[in-house]
Amino acid sequence: MDDVASTSGQYDQQDKDRSWFISSLHQIYNRRYLLRQSALELFMVDRSNFFFDFEDIEARRHAYRAIIHTKPPYLNDIFLATQKPEQILKQTQLMERWAKWEISNFDYLMELNTLAGRSYNDISQYPMFPWVVSDYQSKTLDLEDHSSYRDLSKPIGALNPARLKKFQDYYSSFKDPIIPNCHYGSHYSSPGTVLYYLARIEPFTTLSIELRGGKFGDDNHMLSDITRTWNSVLEDMNDVKELVPEMFYLPEVFTNVNSVDMGTNELAKRLGSVELPPWAENPVDFIHKHRKALESDHVSAHLHEWIDLIFGYKQRGKEAVMANNVFPYATYEGTVDIDKIADPVQRQATQDQIVNFGQTPSQLLIVPHIQRRPLADILQLQTIFRNPSEVRSYLLPNPDQCNVPASAVHVSNDCIVVVDANVPAAHVAVHHWQPNTPDGLETPFLFHHGKNAINSSGGAIRRIFKGPTSAEDYHFPRAIAFAASAIQPSSTVAVTCDKEVITGGHADNSVKLISSDGARTIETASGHIAPVTCLALSPDNNYFVTGSRDTTVILWRIHQMSSSHWKNAPEPPPSPTTPSTPLANSISSGSSPIRTLETSSKRRIEGPMHVLRGHLGEVTCCSVSSDLGLVASSSHTSGALLHSLRTGRLIRKLDVGEAHLICLSSQGIVLIWNESEKRLSTFTVIMESLCLPRSCHLSPGVLVALRFLGMASLL
Repeated sequence: MDDVASTSGQYDQQDKDRSWFISSLHQIYNRRYLLRQSALELFMVDRSNFFFDFEDIEARRHAYRAIIHTKPPYLNDIFLATQKPEQILKQTQLMERWAKWEISNFDYLMELNTLAGRSYNDISQYPMFPWVVSDYQSKTLDLEDHSSYRDLSKPIGALNPARLKKFQDYYSSFKDPIIPNCHYGSHYSSPGTVLYYLARIEPFTTLSIELRGGKFGDDNHMLSDITRTWNSVLEDMNDVKELVPEMFYLPEVFTNVNSVDMGTNELAKRLGSVELPPWAENPVDFIHKHRKALESDHVSAHLHEWIDLIFGYKQRGKEAVMANNVFPYATYEGTVDIDKIADPVQRQATQDQIVNFGQTPSQLLIVPHIQRRPLADILQLQTIFRNPSEVRSYLLPNPDQCNVPASAVHVSNDCIVVVDANVPAAHVAVHHWQPNTPDGLETPFLFHHGKNAINSSGGAIRRIFKGPTSAEDYHFPRAIAFAASAIQPSSTVAVTCDKEVITGGHADNSVKLISSDGARTIETASGHIAPVTCLALSPDNNYFVTGSRDTTVILWRIHQMSSSHWKNAPEPPPSPTTPSTPLANSISSGSSPIRTLETSSKRRIEGPMHVLRGHLGEVTCCSVSSDLGLVASSSHTSGALLHSLRTGRLIRKLDVGEAHLICLSSQGIVLIWNESEKRLSTFTVIMESLCLPRSCHLSPGVLVALRFLGMASLL
């Protein structure tokens, strides 16, 4: 989200008015706050999100209608049709995509948390994740051994049979004419649970100190030893807490990075970093193995059982009783109407109880969740390894001209887009896949370049490269004129998911958006006062950054072609409180107005969003991650710098000397390649450098490229 105020630098911190472009809105969810259905959470195209409480459902309805009435151009159509989480789950086909391994376990759990009302903006409804590992004693974590995992078919309180018997006795013996029975007196997710795990990072450090009267208490209120915490959730009658998402991606939660005085434990030992299990060498190693366990075949085969308990049909009713999964009644959605409690003291006491005990998420399913298909079944579909008798040999012509290397290659389901490294004018080529029924005489597929068909014998591979004659060159429009040969085309070209090409290095200091079919310039954007020397596109294709000889880095937003038009939002029903104009509307809840702004610009490239400074020389490489909200860049004289994507502020400097390539992973790992020393440096975005192999040897002339694959793999 581009906060208009923060972007312009005119926002007064004391002013309660905040404004955003309506074109920044991507998703909108109904939320409950302190048991009321009175809140909205807005998710922006840049991954930021904002939580608003309107105090009652009618005010929220007016706010929702006013926002929808403006027809936000990038709002997902699903949110125009329904706000019911179970319907959104069905329409997005998230469950089916997860079952086919199209999204990871981590991403699926995050989506379910969001749909069920869990939010990073509400500590009483914080996202939750399951304990997945049960072995915290061994020196080596064997992820092939099923005994290394927690039983996901049971709630955390039912894992210890002896303790479960006590919970069952409590459920059976509890007799109250008004309050329903429950197995547990505490909840698996509460504000105390969140602070317990995250006390070492802000803002949770400050919240923890405030909660405890200005200083940290004993170590029973914060994570100090993972093994001991696991033993506690197995044995303590008052401890049935699950995990938080950060335990699977943020190693900083285990380290006292801010050097806060956290007091001492019962042995008078000063608290600092978390004691890790023997199989984890350091916090990063723990996160890597913990995440690997979450994505394992075993967890994938049983995760649906835990989903049934937390979000599904075993959350309530007879199934919940049979599963030993009943919690205090006031934690469930719809069981308490706070507005019908006339006594203000009792109303406040009820709200305080929920703030301290937490809330059960909204129920998404009333039938059993489907099981994930075995990965082997997905991988073996129509592969040559499973159908060796179908393998045939074909003669493919070798390319007779490979005089110009490729600087950018983008492969999609239907084509390959290639940009060569010719200087001063590069070529753009599109090779379309055309399936062909193989008869053993011709190749099983054909390449089609642009709109001109090419037969299989004449253009299979050759067309990727510059043609040997001027006549053949005609098929490769020269559209990218670079400023000078000193600028490497490979570092100033990127291909989007829309098969369009973003280029820099031009003599007019601009960046250009170029169509791959015909090499037509779609848009030109300017911001630098010297040629662009490097360029990088975010993995989600929402942002790109450019570095320049002028020592600056500029952040740009690029709107994808598939979503670059105004969507037709349904008109809200007539209401005396619904604004009649979509521009500069304002609605009121209490004394706090919300004004919806929209921009008339429909440009594909938006920006500069931020001009990032700090380098003393030419910027040599850059990278951007929407997931992390970070921009990384480097120059020969200033080392590597990390800037905030949202605010443009400098976060930290990495002293790595020269850097020729830089790469960010969604897990917060920074990779930096020094070509002259053949050295690979690895960092987290907060901690110091990691103890990983730091050098490798390459033959002269080998081009190095960095890219993260999956969780932590590197190509």
